[in-house]
Amino acid sequence: MEKLEALIFKRYITELKTQNPHAFENLPATTQNATIEQLAFRYDVFLLDAFGTLYNHNHFVYPGALSMFRYLKSKGKSVRLVTNAASKPIELLLKDLWLMGFDFRFEDVFSSGSLLIENNQKWKHTEALYIGKDTGASFLEAAGIQSNADTMNPVVIVSSVSQDKTLILKAKNLLKKEGAVLIVLNPDPWAPTPDAKRVPVCGAFAQYLAEDSQAKIHYLGKPFPELFHKALAAFSKQNKAIMIGDTLGTDILGATVAGIDTALVLGRNTPIETVSESENILGIRPHYYLKGF
Repeated sequence: MEKLEALIFKRYITELKTQNPHAFENLPATTQNATIEQLAFRYDVFLLDAFGTLYNHNHFVYPGALSMFRYLKSKGKSVRLVTNAASKPIELLLKDLWLMGFDFRFEDVFSSGSLLIENNQKWKHTEALYIGKDTGASFLEAAGIQSNADTMNPVVIVSSVSQDKTLILKAKNLLKKEGAVLIVLNPDPWAPTPDAKRVPVCGAFAQYLAEDSQAKIHYLGKPFPELFHKALAAFSKQNKAIMIGDTLGTDILGATVAGIDTALVLGRNTPIETVSESENILGIRPHYYLKGF
């Protein structure tokens, strides 16, 4: 685990403990190896991470991911996608998913970007500097926030990494203003690539933007429990749920805090050779390991 990545995850943990001091009382003492067939026998509802678990860039589908998805559906399991992919509205995300063979319905997909709509009902922001892909700006529009690159309003919303030096400088200057707010639509600090390399993404970029500022930071999405609660709202407590993801500090941490059992897919965003070290650093571990599907 990268030093900056660990720093960011520890920041999330501190905030989560502040929100709920009892959230870390029921951590699993040990982790079992499991297969998807074994999990299907034990659980009714499957929450799946998207990027890094099912697919990667350019419609790259991980081996076994599609057959796993279809197997769960064939067994009558309820399958939901819980994603921090805030660079695309759900409608566009669904098109990509269907092209890859994952026939999710609109109501099956829960995106961190959509949390902006509900949260802005209390924040009441009307204008912001937006950093991210153009497609992600639809979440701002739906929340009643105008994206303005020339704004003097000290509100910055970020959904992905940018290389635009002018925009970055403007954001950093805005965030140094009194009352500045940074809204992070994708808290993931690191992500895997198809060739098993790992690269810094939105969460790490947001950390850089906030340096040397006293800005209030709002993180929307995993590992914070709001997205998980939304994904499970339609189910009763009798429906046993599990979260399957590739990232210890977002998928596993967030689901654990939300009271959901977890399975970590090893070898992508959590290398097998460093998983024990990462668990010790964060003080968190999954209920199960999955070595692929």
